[in-house]
Amino acid sequence: MKINTRQFGEVSIDGDKIINMPDGIPGFGQQKRYVVLEKKETFPFYLFQCVDDPNLAFVVMDPLRFYPEYTLSVKDFDKTIKWEFGKEELSCFVIITIPKGKPEDMTANFMAPIVINNERKEGMQLILQGSPYSHQQLLLK
Repeated sequence: MKINTRQFGEVSIDGDKIINMPDGIPGFGQQKRYVVLEKKETFPFYLFQCVDDPNLAFVVMDPLRFYPEYTLSVKDFDKTIKWEFGKEELSCFVIITIPKGKPEDMTANFMAPIVINNERKEGMQLILQGSPYSHQQLLLK
């Protein structure tokens, strides 16, 4: 399947890699289908690209890359989620903000990680309460 992206132009993706976000991303709730695009030249950063809107994409990364002690608890998840924790593989990403011309000031939103159930191809953005991290956590301390 081919999709258009603002950052990479037209790219081919495997339809099995599409992640359904039933609640969308806050502020972009009408968009439900995303894919994680990996490019070796942008590692450790990925693009969380909306399949249906080439202009909607978020730079994301695995939070453990910069903060290996970062954890989520089952209590952080909404009780209506039908995931079987411990049996299904989860991936976690945080959204990155890179100020124009000041990459050394990049931050990550550790208060609202995107969690993906890899088995179900389903994801959500959690809003954490009482986290010791910030929604503007500096990455390059």
